[in-house]
Parts: sequence; structure tokens; C-alpha cells
Amino acid sequence: MTGRGRGGAMRATNDAVVDNPELDEIEAEKLKEIEEGSMRAELKHIDKKFTEQGQTYYAETVDEDIPDQVNWWSKFALCLVRHMAGDHKRPYVQKTSLQINSQHLKDILKSTIQNFPGVSFNTKDVTIDKPYRVLFHYRQELEDAGKELEEESEAAEHLDLLMQFIHEEFKETISETENLLDQGMINYQHLWTIFRPGTTMVYAPVFGQPRAFNLTNYSFSCDPPGLILHTEYVDFDGDDMGTRSTNRMVAAFSGAEKISDLSAFPMKWHPAKLEVEQQLLARGRRWEKLAGMYFREYKGIGLEYGGGCGPDRYNIDGRVVVDTKTFHRLQANLTFSVSAFKSDEEKRSNRRRIQEDYDDDEGHETLDLLPEAKLDIDPLTDEQCMLASCMVRGFSFSEKRWIDMFVDRLSPVNWNGNCFDQLVLPSAQKDLVKALVATHVKQRLDFDDIVKGKGKGLIMVLHGPPGVGKTLTAETVAEYSKRPLYSVSSGDLGTHSSTLDARLSRILDMASTWKAVLLIDEADIFLERRSLHDLERNSLVSIFLRVLEYYEGILFMTSNRVNTFDDAFKSRIHVPLKYNDLTVASRKQIWKNFLSKTDGDVQLDEKTYDALAQADINGRQIKNVVRTAKSLAQYHEEPLDGAKLQQVIRIQEEFEHELDLTNMVHVVNGPNGDMRNGR
Repeated sequence: MTGRGRGGAMRATNDAVVDNPELDEIEAEKLKEIEEGSMRAELKHIDKKFTEQGQTYYAETVDEDIPDQVNWWSKFALCLVRHMAGDHKRPYVQKTSLQINSQHLKDILKSTIQNFPGVSFNTKDVTIDKPYRVLFHYRQELEDAGKELEEESEAAEHLDLLMQFIHEEFKETISETENLLDQGMINYQHLWTIFRPGTTMVYAPVFGQPRAFNLTNYSFSCDPPGLILHTEYVDFDGDDMGTRSTNRMVAAFSGAEKISDLSAFPMKWHPAKLEVEQQLLARGRRWEKLAGMYFREYKGIGLEYGGGCGPDRYNIDGRVVVDTKTFHRLQANLTFSVSAFKSDEEKRSNRRRIQEDYDDDEGHETLDLLPEAKLDIDPLTDEQCMLASCMVRGFSFSEKRWIDMFVDRLSPVNWNGNCFDQLVLPSAQKDLVKALVATHVKQRLDFDDIVKGKGKGLIMVLHGPPGVGKTLTAETVAEYSKRPLYSVSSGDLGTHSSTLDARLSRILDMASTWKAVLLIDEADIFLERRSLHDLERNSLVSIFLRVLEYYEGILFMTSNRVNTFDDAFKSRIHVPLKYNDLTVASRKQIWKNFLSKTDGDVQLDEKTYDALAQADINGRQIKNVVRTAKSLAQYHEEPLDGAKLQQVIRIQEEFEHELDLTNMVHVVNGPNGDMRNGR
């Protein structure tokens, strides 16, 4: 790089400009001496600067002359401070702040505002950065505070000064917003004015459900443009009630919009404010009662959160368990925590008091079929209930998924107290099942294995042909004992030893936690006899044996091939129940059971029931016939009678006949169509 001389010249050394356009001969000689000399053991202060053309150069740091200072803070009630940056040639304002120096103003602000995000009124120095929105939000309270001051006092004079600053700074904003708010409208430029952090309850529907949030702060987003509302609401994390944070954005809009049409707006602007508040309060009280573990029925949309952008939606119509604690224990990636209302020390103190009261009660008896955990949680206030989430977390037994559920779609379980009366089973078997279940549920048997914890479950194997009531027996036991029924199959457990252990342990864990009746349907693949050559099957059976040994709940397994069972299972089965083909009397009773549940006009007499019972079909087929005949009757807008039932039965029998013929040809000719005899 070529150097230039004095009078604005630039001198280059090692590709960097090091001299100053205003250097005199002495300075030039000084720089030459430094350049030609050896490295010095000194600390040198250098400034990196830019020319008007943007070229970089370095110059020796020059100390500036500082003018005599005045203690501005003690001489003026307010100071508007511009924080400058850059050098003396290109200075710019980095930020502007209002310094509150008057002790009167500090006391008034502290008592009036108390808390506002980004500003502290409890410190010795009080500074408010531009755009001073806190002063806009609290201008009315500050004006009211002035009415309590003595006229012409120093405090009143200082507050008048502050109010004058506020009205000058926000003159246009106040004028425009007052005009818009009189019409219930707002524009995007002044949208922030209707949201005051800390005191504003925001109405913002979520998934179509009315929701309320407490506003903690707001900020502006550029991409996409909008006002981000930083809010909090009340939730339950399985252990504590507390608050969670979330953000809602009101997208930028042009012109003026009606406030109540925005995606989120202050509750006071809701056209039906009182009705919505009552709705939120009532739902919050229902939500509060579900903190713990509860068995319920659910009919609505369930949300499953995974790795995608949003939740997957499932239409749920069945029984569920509400259990946030187990949800978080088994779905660790989806956990959340809350800022608890009650401290750990308070909870420990309460637990000690509760335990002392419990010990004093000599007649106490604990019997929780489904453990409804009593948590150390104080009742929520009305405001906290309004801020409560509209959802709870739990497990759907029909979908076998962990889901978030809407509180309004939950209802108590409608138990069938006469379920055993409708079960078509020999009286001796039915009595045995009822006795074993009742004893196990009430935990009256004080019996354990040599190794503590082993053999405390109730394991029953139900074997026999399809459609004779095996699965129905397990469902009836769950109904009778008022417990959840968790039904799984080989597809849920997997048929590889690498996955069976983890899945089976997890399912047994869930069933034990909820004291559910566990049904493993079509369990033949896990119970078949081991061999010397099939190591994969041996692993499946071994895992199944080991895990079941320590299961303490009620377990039903159904099978159609009991003759293939491994010998090790025989000693682990408490009750093996054999189901035979249905008799005519059994089929008649099943016909009556299903038809008695049918809505609408049913015209059947005993003679018709006797005729229906002659058809050699199983219980599941009877249920399908009743459902199909009912649809046929509704289509023709006629009562359900024997003729329509017989019409469907004939179709069923024709199908069975064709299926039998196909199987016979398959047996005679072989699977490839070749004659087995005389090829």
C-alpha cells in the first residue's frame, strides 16, 4: 500500500493505516522511530477507526479533556439522559432513559406501580428506558396519587413535572387510543396500550376452548410481525399446582379492528364477560378435582404430542385414566413443571400434620380400588381457577395412547352393577371367579411366597373356542370390581424378545399403578411349549414367565390352544377356566341379553327366542346379527322382529357353509391345490 504525506495523507505499515491526517513533523518522527525500532515491552492504547470511504486505520488513543462535572442527580428531579456511542466524529444515541432523582417520585412510583417487567422501583437508582410504556400504563394511578398530596408541596411539584412529561411524550398516543377505545376498537400501532403487564387477564381461546391467561409482559415480533403476549396460567405437573408460562401472538393488522375480534384481548373487552368468567370458574373447579389419579369416561378429541409441529388428534369414546404423574414418569420427553404455589417446607409440614391425624384415628381403613392420590394441595382461589388449564393428561384404554383431554368431555364411569348376572357361564365357574376377585380386591389373603413380592397376583387362563365369553368374563370382572380394564394383544407386546421385556414390563407397571384388570387376549404365542431349536420362542416364554412372577394385579389370558402350553405355566396359573361350545339354553340367554339392550321397538316372544337359539352360532356372531338386523329395521322404519333376525342368520350360515367347504378342499388338496392322495 502506498503512503501519502501530510495534509490528509495516510501512511501505511503492514497493510494497516497507522498515521493521522493531522500529524505534525514531531509526530511523524515519533511514528517513524516506532516503526523502525524493535518491539518494546510496553502496553500501547490504539483506536481502530474508519475513513469516510470505510477504510480501516489505527491511531494512537488520545485522552479527551473532560469538562468540570456537576452532580446533576442531586440538582434536578428528573434527568433525560442520552447514552451516546461511537467516536467524536460519528456519535450516535444508543438509548435514552429517564432518570428519577426525586425521592418523592421514587416513593410514589414504588407504592403505585410496585412491579413492572424490566423496571425496578425498589433500587436506590430508578431509571426508565424509552419508550417509557410503564408510565403510560400507570398514568391514571399516578394522577390519582397526586390528589392525596398537599398543594404546592415539593412532592406535588415533582409529580406535576412527571405528569407533564408523560402527557407530552404520549400526547398523540393518548388522543388516538381514547378515540378508538370509545368505539371498542384499536389499531396495531397502539395495540400495546390495552395490555398492561401484571394486572391484565387475557382472553384467548385454545383449541376452540375459552381460556384465560395472566399477562406478564409483551414484546414485538418482526418475523412474522405481531405483538407477542407473554402470559402464565395454572397447571398441575403431577405433584404440584402452580403456574406455567406460554406465549400468544396477535398478528399485525392494518386499519382498526374490533378488540373482541382479536385472537387475544383483555377480558374486560369480552362482550359476555360475566358469563365467560362463570364458565371458566366452573370448569376450573372441575379441573381442580382431577389433580391426582382418577378413572373416567371420555368422549371427544384426544391430543397426542410427538415429534411433529403439532399434536395428533384422535376421536376417543371410551374409558380413560387421568394421571399426570404416571404420564410424566413414563413419557419423560413430554414432561413440564410448574412454579408451585406451595413450597417444599410447607408440604412437609402438612404431611406431618396429616400423618399425626391419621395415626390418632384408630378405626381408619384404607381401600382404594383405583388409587386416588390425596395430594397436599390447597384449594385454588377463584382467580386461579379461571386461569386453570382446560386439559388434563392421561391414558386412553381404547386407543392405548397417552393423550391430553379436555375437562369438559370427561364424565364419571357408569358402572354396570348387574354385569355378572348377564354373563352366560356355569354357576360354579361364575361363583369361583367372583370369590377370587372379591378376595383379591379387598386384600384379605395374607399369603406370600417364600421370596417376598412373588406370587401375589391373580392369574386366570380362559381357554376354549371363539365367541363363548372368554373376553367378556375379563370385562365383567373389571366392571364388577370397578377397575379399569387394560386389554392388550400380541401386536401391542411384540413378538420379538428384544422388545417384549420392555413393553410387557411397561404395561404391567401401568396396570399395577392403576390397579387395573389386565387382559392379554390370544396369548398363545407367549405360552407355547419351549423347544431345543427355537431360541427366539424360548426367550419369549422365559421373559413372560419372569415378569408375571412378580405381578400383583388381576391378569386374564385367553387362549384357543391350551394343549400347547409350556409346563412352567401350569404352576403359575391360579384358575384355568374351560369354555365349551354354547348350549341351546346359553344361546337363548345371550339372545335375550343383547336384545334387551337394543333401543327401539323389539317384538319377540319366547317361541321366537327358542327358534333363534337353534342357530349354531357363537356369542360374538349373535352380537353381530343383532346389530345388523337393527340397522335393517331402522332402514325400513319397522320394529325389530324374528323375521329380520332370521334373515341375517341365514346370511351368516351361508357364509359359514362356504367357509367350511373351502377349508375341506384345502385339507383334501393341500395348500397348493395338489391332491394329497394319488397325485
